[in-house]
Amino acid sequence: MSKVHAGFIGAGQFISFSHLPVAMQSPIMEIRTIADVNPATLDNHRAAMPDVRFTTDYREVLKDPEIDLVIIGTRQDLHAKLIIESLDAGKWVYCEKPMAETPEESLAVRAAEKRNCGKLGVGLNRRFAPAYVRAKDLMQRSKRPWLLHYRLMAPHLTTGEKDEFYRDRPRIIYEGCHILDLVCWFFDASPTRVYMTGDRTRNNTCILQFADGSNVTFVCGSIGSFCLTKEYMEVFAEGHSIAVSDFVDMRVRGFQGEADQLFPLDSGAYADEIAKFGFDYYEVCRTKEILSNPDSMRLISGAGMAIEELTRPLSPAAKEAVGRYAGLKKPYYDNPDKGRRQALEHFAQMLLEGGKPQNCNGYDGARSTEIGLALLRSLESGVPVEYRDDHLK
Repeated sequence: MSKVHAGFIGAGQFISFSHLPVAMQSPIMEIRTIADVNPATLDNHRAAMPDVRFTTDYREVLKDPEIDLVIIGTRQDLHAKLIIESLDAGKWVYCEKPMAETPEESLAVRAAEKRNCGKLGVGLNRRFAPAYVRAKDLMQRSKRPWLLHYRLMAPHLTTGEKDEFYRDRPRIIYEGCHILDLVCWFFDASPTRVYMTGDRTRNNTCILQFADGSNVTFVCGSIGSFCLTKEYMEVFAEGHSIAVSDFVDMRVRGFQGEADQLFPLDSGAYADEIAKFGFDYYEVCRTKEILSNPDSMRLISGAGMAIEELTRPLSPAAKEAVGRYAGLKKPYYDNPDKGRRQALEHFAQMLLEGGKPQNCNGYDGARSTEIGLALLRSLESGVPVEYRDDHLK
């Protein structure tokens, strides 16, 4: 096999922004078929991919013996069903998060994973983010217990059919799963006890306790201003501290011989400018991108929010660079490197080589869902909940 032949099931906005470009640009992947129930979605891709087959029937992807890898990016309530069918069709499968919505779906996916030769990768990509890989590596010098704090905060402005789908679905399952997986990977363990306050669908504060005395506090919310970056992580150990802002700015304290580090964006664009002018420059340009995007501004204005021009104490040279950026037609500042590209490329590389993927597998995907469900039980009961996942292994 010289290349991995990929078939997509689902090619909406997120997949078009993330996995489709990765597969198109990859030297080891070749897209063979794209399936989507919406013909207009398929039409949006035809001109750019004249050699690709398009269909509204996902079963055409599963029946094609030339397709090695199925990439699933449908609505989340279809994930478990499509994973099982794809594995049973003899394919390797890479599915977006969450892998499952219920314990029954998790167990069904695990059973399909065990009875088939194909591997399953779940798109819980934060463990591939370069800043977090480096942070975990540094923390191996630190004795436990550790304290980790994570903020995942993005105002909720979705409207229309998608909003109806998510209206009663808990964000801790659909978005928080990223961070629930991240902290388990970071600690190389599952929590033993969890607790959550807030409401069922939008805004929560969580505590996860680990057997070695380590603790995680996790704020998962849908309020605030778009002008503050979405994600922030801090880790503390005896004599050691690390803080990572939006996957770009990593500040390291107490590690002898180590320095702060700035990480380029996912596209690699503006790496020189970020390295030269720092995180303040990145934040200012990111806000300018929001202000210059008509679609974003329509949503924000419709929700009654204000977006202010961000002012930071930049050097004259940095201000000049911001001015140059503001005049560009295709800015890239709202795409920090969360590990999406690395996760998919690594999975395809392992398929090509016959190796063992380091991606989230069915157990990891099931665990992130089960922890989320345990947190919801804690919210309903008002008390901490014991957590075990032996049944998932």
